[in-house]
Amino acid sequence: MRGERPGVQQLWAYAYRLVPPSPASGLGHLRELLDNENAAAFEQARAWAAQLILEQRSTQILVVSDNPAQDRPVNHRLEDELQRLHADYRLTDPIAIRGPSTGGPPPPPTPTTATRAPPSGARYSSTVG
Repeated sequence: MRGERPGVQQLWAYAYRLVPPSPASGLGHLRELLDNENAAAFEQARAWAAQLILEQRSTQILVVSDNPAQDRPVNHRLEDELQRLHADYRLTDPIAIRGPSTGGPPPPPTPTTATRAPPSGARYSSTVG
C-alpha cells in the first residue's frame, strides 16, 4: 500500500515519563540523542521514532516502533542519558497501535503500572510489577 513500509506488520508505542519534568534548558543532549536515533532509524529503513514532549507536570518521550521490545540498544542509550540527567522516569508497557494504512490517527499511549527496574546505582526508582 502507498506510504507503508514493506514488512512492517504492527507498530507499537510506549513512553518514558519523567516526573518531575526536566528543565528544557538541560535537555540538549537528550534532544540530540533522539535526533540521531531518529535519523539512524530512517537511514536503516527501520520503523522507530521518538518525540520529546514537554508538559507542565512531566516530560515525556513517546516512542513508536515496529518492535515491542524495550531492551534494544537504542533503549539502553536513551536510559543511559536519562541516568546521566539524574531523571526519575517510568517506562510504560508497549501497546499495539494501528499501522499507517488504517486511515485514522493511532490512539495515544496510556501509562501502565509496569515499570523498568533501574540499573544499579541509578538515582531514579521504580519497581517491576
